Amino acid sequence: MQPFTLRTPDYLLDALTLSDAPAIAEYCSDPIFEAFMSTPWPYTLADAERFVGEYVPSAWANDTEWTWAIRAASGGPVLGVIGLRLPSGMLGYWLGAPHRGRRIMSAAVDAVVAAAFERTAVAAVRWEAVVGNVASARTVARAGFTYTGERPGAVLGRDGSHVQSWTAQLSRTDSATPQPGWPM
Repeated sequence: MQPFTLRTPDYLLDALTLSDAPAIAEYCSDPIFEAFMSTPWPYTLADAERFVGEYVPSAWANDTEWTWAIRAASGGPVLGVIGLRLPSGMLGYWLGAPHRGRRIMSAAVDAVVAAAFERTAVAAVRWEAVVGNVASARTVARAGFTYTGERPGAVLGRDGSHVQSWTAQLSRTDSATPQPGWPM
């Protein structure tokens, strides 16, 4: 699959470049990543360069994961990253600390979910996050995802274990309106 760009009214989701690596390394060094993400810890510039230069292009080429930089404008700095694993339909994302709390990720999630349903045969977009990651849960709850419970996650932790996670999904036939039943 060739990478493609997505647009929201205020943001652009496009290809990551090696020039994004320093910002990614800085953002991923935030202690919140140690608690809630499975990224390497401590996260280094070399980790960011491998992610942008090797992992992302390989995943696009193999059609196993679509990953975008989130930007305010073309050529602008990376604000965060969002990706969709295929064929599972698993959604993952993060924003740099200075960009949180402005519903940037809500717009990006809506765009990626729409692309998933337009461009793939996935029956549902799935989400999981480490129990306690309230900010991530609020984002998908706003998008209409239905909370499906707490269980060992499919995405492995840094140590290879299945981390206790909140899970949710949004199917093709679901209304994209907030659903009851979330644990926060």
